[in-house]
Amino acid sequence: MKKISKFTLFACLCGTVLLTAGCGSDSDSTLPPTEPNDQVALAGETTGKLFFDVNIANAESLELYFDVILETSKGLEDQGVEPMFVIAFRGPSVTLIDDTATAATKTLVKAVAALPNVRLEACSVATSLFGVDNATILPEVVVVGNTFISSMGYQSVGYAPVLIQ
Repeated sequence: MKKISKFTLFACLCGTVLLTAGCGSDSDSTLPPTEPNDQVALAGETTGKLFFDVNIANAESLELYFDVILETSKGLEDQGVEPMFVIAFRGPSVTLIDDTATAATKTLVKAVAALPNVRLEACSVATSLFGVDNATILPEVVVVGNTFISSMGYQSVGYAPVLIQ
Protein backbone atom coordinates (compact mmCIF):
# COMPACT_ATOMS: atom_id res chain seq x y z
CA MET A 1 0.00 0.00 0.00
CA LYS A 2 1.35 3.36 -1.01
CA LYS A 3 1.75 6.12 1.59
CA ILE A 4 0.11 9.50 0.93
CA SER A 5 2.43 12.39 1.54
CA LYS A 6 1.48 15.13 3.97
CA PHE A 7 1.57 17.62 1.09
CA THR A 8 -0.94 15.58 -0.96
CA LEU A 9 -3.20 15.19 2.04
CA PHE A 10 -3.01 18.93 2.74
CA ALA A 11 -3.72 19.77 -0.94
CA CYS A 12 -6.76 17.46 -0.95
CA LEU A 13 -8.07 19.02 2.25
CA CYS A 14 -7.66 22.56 0.86
CA GLY A 15 -9.35 21.56 -2.40
CA THR A 16 -12.28 20.05 -0.52
CA VAL A 17 -12.67 23.22 1.55
CA LEU A 18 -12.58 25.39 -1.58
CA LEU A 19 -15.07 23.21 -3.46
CA THR A 20 -17.56 23.11 -0.60
CA ALA A 21 -17.21 26.76 0.47
CA GLY A 22 -20.39 27.76 -1.37
CA CYS A 23 -22.38 24.70 -0.34
CA GLY A 24 -24.56 24.19 2.68
CA SER A 25 -26.40 26.82 4.59
CA ASP A 26 -25.38 30.27 5.58
CA SER A 27 -26.33 32.15 8.71
CA ASP A 28 -29.37 33.80 7.07
CA SER A 29 -31.09 30.50 6.30
CA THR A 30 -32.70 30.46 9.74
CA LEU A 31 -34.54 33.70 8.98
CA PRO A 32 -38.12 33.45 7.71
CA PRO A 33 -38.43 33.70 3.91
CA THR A 34 -38.95 37.22 2.62
CA GLU A 35 -42.05 38.36 0.78
CA PRO A 36 -41.89 37.99 -2.99
CA ASN A 37 -40.65 41.17 -4.62
CA ASP A 38 -39.55 42.64 -7.90
CA GLN A 39 -36.26 44.19 -6.82
CA VAL A 40 -34.21 42.59 -9.60
CA ALA A 41 -36.53 43.98 -12.29
CA LEU A 42 -36.82 47.34 -10.54
CA ALA A 43 -33.11 47.85 -9.85
CA GLY A 44 -32.32 51.52 -10.44
CA GLU A 45 -35.91 52.44 -11.32
CA THR A 46 -37.60 55.37 -9.61
CA THR A 47 -40.81 55.46 -11.68
CA GLY A 48 -43.00 52.68 -13.00
CA LYS A 49 -44.58 53.94 -16.23
CA LEU A 50 -47.26 51.55 -17.46
CA PHE A 51 -49.72 51.94 -20.34
CA PHE A 52 -52.65 49.56 -19.77
CA ASP A 53 -54.30 48.85 -23.13
CA VAL A 54 -57.77 47.60 -22.13
CA ASN A 55 -59.78 45.73 -24.78
CA ILE A 56 -62.32 43.52 -23.00
CA ALA A 57 -66.10 43.28 -23.13
CA ASN A 58 -66.91 41.72 -19.75
CA ALA A 59 -67.63 43.89 -16.69
CA GLU A 60 -66.49 41.22 -14.22
CA SER A 61 -63.15 40.88 -16.02
CA LEU A 62 -62.74 44.65 -16.06
CA GLU A 63 -63.41 44.81 -12.32
CA LEU A 64 -60.83 42.07 -11.72
CA TYR A 65 -58.23 43.99 -13.74
CA PHE A 66 -59.00 47.21 -11.87
CA ASP A 67 -58.22 45.33 -8.66
CA VAL A 68 -54.94 44.11 -10.19
CA ILE A 69 -54.06 47.65 -11.31
CA LEU A 70 -54.68 48.92 -7.76
CA GLU A 71 -52.46 46.10 -6.42
CA THR A 72 -49.79 46.94 -9.01
CA SER A 73 -49.75 50.55 -7.86
CA LYS A 74 -49.40 49.48 -4.23
CA GLY A 75 -46.69 46.95 -5.13
CA LEU A 76 -44.62 49.59 -6.90
CA GLU A 77 -45.01 52.05 -4.02
CA ASP A 78 -44.09 49.37 -1.47
CA GLN A 79 -40.87 48.78 -3.42
CA GLY A 80 -39.95 52.47 -3.59
CA VAL A 81 -41.04 53.07 -7.19
CA GLU A 82 -43.49 55.85 -8.09
CA PRO A 83 -46.34 54.48 -10.24
CA MET A 84 -47.31 56.44 -13.35
CA PHE A 85 -50.22 54.83 -15.20
CA VAL A 86 -52.26 55.47 -18.31
CA ILE A 87 -55.29 53.22 -18.64
CA ALA A 88 -56.67 53.33 -22.17
CA PHE A 89 -60.01 51.79 -23.08
CA ARG A 90 -60.54 50.71 -26.65
CA GLY A 91 -62.75 48.32 -28.53
CA PRO A 92 -65.73 46.94 -26.61
CA SER A 93 -64.33 48.08 -23.26
CA VAL A 94 -65.73 51.56 -23.93
CA THR A 95 -69.21 50.09 -23.44
CA LEU A 96 -68.28 49.25 -19.83
CA ILE A 97 -67.21 52.75 -18.75
CA ASP A 98 -70.24 54.87 -19.58
CA ASP A 99 -73.16 55.88 -17.39
CA THR A 100 -74.58 52.33 -17.67
CA ALA A 101 -71.49 50.88 -15.93
CA THR A 102 -72.03 48.57 -12.98
CA ALA A 103 -71.85 50.08 -9.51
CA ALA A 104 -68.69 48.06 -8.85
CA THR A 105 -67.04 49.38 -12.04
CA LYS A 106 -67.96 52.96 -11.15
CA THR A 107 -66.48 52.52 -7.67
CA LEU A 108 -63.28 50.99 -9.04
CA VAL A 109 -62.92 53.69 -11.72
CA LYS A 110 -63.14 56.32 -8.97
CA ALA A 111 -60.58 54.45 -6.85
CA VAL A 112 -58.10 54.12 -9.72
CA ALA A 113 -58.64 57.71 -10.87
CA ALA A 114 -57.92 58.91 -7.31
CA LEU A 115 -54.40 57.44 -7.43
CA PRO A 116 -51.66 59.98 -8.12
CA ASN A 117 -50.22 60.00 -11.65
CA VAL A 118 -53.09 58.09 -13.26
CA ARG A 119 -54.82 59.06 -16.48
CA LEU A 120 -57.83 57.19 -17.87
CA GLU A 121 -58.60 57.48 -21.58
CA ALA A 122 -61.37 56.24 -23.86
CA CYS A 123 -60.88 55.90 -27.60
CA SER A 124 -63.31 58.00 -29.65
CA VAL A 125 -62.83 55.64 -32.59
CA ALA A 126 -64.14 52.83 -30.37
CA THR A 127 -66.99 54.90 -28.92
CA SER A 128 -68.10 55.65 -32.47
CA LEU A 129 -67.80 52.02 -33.60
CA PHE A 130 -69.67 50.69 -30.54
CA GLY A 131 -72.35 53.39 -30.47
CA VAL A 132 -71.34 54.96 -27.14
CA ASP A 133 -72.09 58.67 -26.78
CA ASN A 134 -68.89 60.40 -25.62
CA ALA A 135 -70.98 62.54 -23.26
CA THR A 136 -71.96 59.38 -21.32
CA ILE A 137 -68.38 58.23 -20.61
CA LEU A 138 -67.67 58.32 -16.87
CA PRO A 139 -66.31 61.72 -15.80
CA GLU A 140 -62.99 60.26 -14.58
CA VAL A 141 -62.22 59.09 -18.15
CA VAL A 142 -61.00 61.49 -20.86
CA VAL A 143 -62.17 60.76 -24.39
CA VAL A 144 -59.22 61.01 -26.80
CA GLY A 145 -59.01 60.79 -30.58
CA ASN A 146 -57.40 57.38 -30.92
CA THR A 147 -55.81 55.24 -28.20
CA PHE A 148 -53.49 53.60 -30.75
CA ILE A 149 -51.94 57.04 -31.15
CA SER A 150 -51.93 57.48 -27.36
CA SER A 151 -50.16 54.15 -27.03
CA MET A 152 -47.46 55.22 -29.48
CA GLY A 153 -46.99 58.56 -27.75
CA TYR A 154 -46.77 57.16 -24.24
CA GLN A 155 -44.41 54.37 -25.31
CA SER A 156 -42.12 56.95 -26.90
CA VAL A 157 -41.68 58.57 -23.47
CA GLY A 158 -40.99 55.32 -21.63
CA TYR A 159 -44.37 53.79 -20.75
CA ALA A 160 -44.35 49.99 -20.95
CA PRO A 161 -47.43 48.54 -22.66
CA VAL A 162 -49.62 46.07 -20.76
CA LEU A 163 -52.25 44.43 -22.93
CA ILE A 164 -55.50 43.52 -21.19
CA GLN A 165 -57.89 41.48 -23.34
